[in-house]
Parts: sequence; C-alpha cells; structure tokens
Amino acid sequence: MMPDVKPMNQSIIVLSGLLLGASLTACSNRIPTPALWQKGELAVSINDWPAAVEWYGELADRDQTDWKAQAALGHAALEAGDLSTARRALEIASTLRPSNVDIARDLADTLEQQEAWDDLFAYLQDRATTTSTSDDWLRLARVAIEADDPDTARQAIRTSIAVDGGTTVSPYLRAARLARRLGDDQDAFRALALAWQLDPQDVDVQNALRDIGVVPGPTMRLTQGQ
Repeated sequence: MMPDVKPMNQSIIVLSGLLLGASLTACSNRIPTPALWQKGELAVSINDWPAAVEWYGELADRDQTDWKAQAALGHAALEAGDLSTARRALEIASTLRPSNVDIARDLADTLEQQEAWDDLFAYLQDRATTTSTSDDWLRLARVAIEADDPDTARQAIRTSIAVDGGTTVSPYLRAARLARRLGDDQDAFRALALAWQLDPQDVDVQNALRDIGVVPGPTMRLTQGQ
C-alpha cells in the first residue's frame, strides 16, 4: 500500500508535471530553421514587413553570429519603420560582414532616417576611406552637403571621380549634381566631361552639360564666369 501524498507535495508533483509537459510541447513546436527562412522570405515577397521582422528576429535570436539573419532582420525592420531594431541588427551584421554593400546601404539609410547625423557622417567617412568606391564617396558628399560641410563634400566628390572605374556615366552625373548644389560648376563640368567621353550619345549627359552653358562636343569648355 502506497503512503498518502501530502497536499503540498501533490501540488509540487502536479506543477512539475505541467512544466515538463510545457517544455516538451515547446520543443516539439519549435519551428525548424529552414522553415523560418521560408516564412521570412514569404513575408518579404508580399511586403508583410512586421511578419518578416518576427521570423527573422527569431532566427537572429537563435544565433547572434548569423550575419544573414541579422541583415535580413535589419532590412525588414527598416522597411517596417522599426529603426531601433534595424540599427541594432545592421550594426551586428556590419561588424560580421563589413564589406557587404547591401548591409552598408541599409545601415546608412537607418542612421539617416534616425537623423543620427554624427554617427552617419563618421560611418560614411570610415566606409568611404576603407572601400574607396565611388558610391560611398558620393553618399558621403551628399550627407556632407546636408551637414553644411562644403569642404568635405567637394573632396568627396573629387575622390568619387578619381576612384570610379569609368564603366558607366551614372556616378559622374551624380557627382555633377552634387557639385552644382555647392555652386561649383567647374567640378560639375569636370565630371560631365568625363561622362561625355564615356558615352557622347547619352541624353542626360548632354542635357546636364547644356544646363551649365556648355555645348556638348570634343572641343567643349566651360566659359569663364559660368
């Protein structure tokens, strides 16, 4: 004959059983990692960014060093307007993959939307110096203009032209637009002249040259005083 179980001990046994059952249920209901990725990708495909944040957030929680999960979470959070989550995830992702262009773009966008100008300026300066790509220098130039730092902006514009590989006219057009915002038609002309050499038939280049009073052609020059 088994001894009677006291009420207190009986309660402990019942509670322990419930906790064990809940734990086993949680384990059995744990969504596999590939399924979480699928759920996140589906949410992104229909622009359900809050749901994407939920699924990618769970992936990032499972492994803080998974840069893909952090980057996906950061992008989804940025799209959802959850800037604090976006910044936290993207800073981790950037640390893990500092050369990734998409992560860098999303982190810069997040800092800009947060109006964290000092942090953004420092980040772009460091990135432009490290990567030395035309896009990074041009973004630094634009932010420098917004921050009323024309000297840094001019230097960034000139550096963007110097480091560009000369494959498309787009960086030169962007550099010219930024230079004109500074009232520097000489730098704008220099950028547009290089763009014209790459593609003399490009309509945007031709129009931009005419906007600063230059007739496109092999002997074109910027008239003094323009």
